[in-house]
Amino acid sequence: MRLHVLPAFGAGSVAGDDGRVRSRRGKLLAAGLGEPTVVKAYQLLRALMNTAVDDELIRRNPCRTKGADRYDVPERPVPTVAEVFAVSDSMAPRYRLLVLLAAFTTLRFGELAALRRRDIDVEGLTVTVRRAQAELRDGRLFDKAPKSAAGVRSVSFPAELLDAVTHHLEHFAAPGREGHGFVGPQGGAVAARQLPRRLGQGPEGGWRHGRAALSRPAAHGQHVGLHGRGRHAGADDADGAQQLQGRADLPAHDQRP
Repeated sequence: MRLHVLPAFGAGSVAGDDGRVRSRRGKLLAAGLGEPTVVKAYQLLRALMNTAVDDELIRRNPCRTKGADRYDVPERPVPTVAEVFAVSDSMAPRYRLLVLLAAFTTLRFGELAALRRRDIDVEGLTVTVRRAQAELRDGRLFDKAPKSAAGVRSVSFPAELLDAVTHHLEHFAAPGREGHGFVGPQGGAVAARQLPRRLGQGPEGGWRHGRAALSRPAAHGQHVGLHGRGRHAGADDADGAQQLQGRADLPAHDQRP
C-alpha cells in the first residue's frame, strides 16, 4: 500500500480509469519489481475498489486487466541426494547439519533454529518440534510455541545422518538439555537473515559456493535455498536411498567452528 499503491493513486480518483491502473502495473514491472509484489499490489487495489463499488462510491472497478491478479509460480528444482551433500560439505562445519536436517526432515528454518538438545533423540533417530524461532522488529530473537497443537511433532531423520548428528552435538551445540542445537561461534542464536554471511564462512566459500556446486543450470540453482521445503530427489525412491547409504561415512573430521 505505502510503496506501490498510494504513490500512484493516493490523490485524486481512479474511478473508471482502467488505463491508469494498467499503466501503473506496467511501470512497476518495467522497473524490475518482482511480479509477485506487483500482483499483490494489484490485488490490494482491486479489493479497495470493490469495497468502493459496494459502498456506491464509484460505479465500476477500474482494476479489470485480465490475468493481472495472478502469476505462475515456477516449480523449484528439487536437489538430488548428491547435491544436498555437495551443498552441506561446503558449509562452515557448525552449520553443516542444519543443511542436512533441512533437506531430510522437511523442517522449516525457524523450527530447526529453535531445537534444543533434548529435542534431538539419537537413539530414536527423531527430532521433536516444540517451538519455532521468531524475530521482533528490533531484531531480537525468541522461541515461540507453534500456532496449533499439530505443530508439535516428532520427525524421523535417516540413520545415515546419525554420525553427523552425534558429531554436531559433541562439538557445536550449546551445553545442557535446554541448550540450542544450533548456535553461532559466540554461542548466540542463529538468525535466518544471518545465514548467507555465516554459512559463507565455510572453507570453500559456503552457501554461494554450495549452490554453485549443484549440477544444474545457474538459472535454476540460484533458486535453491535453505528454506522449509525440505525436499530432495530420491527421498522416496530406491536410487535416493542407495545414494544416502553411500554417505553413511559422513565426515566428522573437521571440528573447526
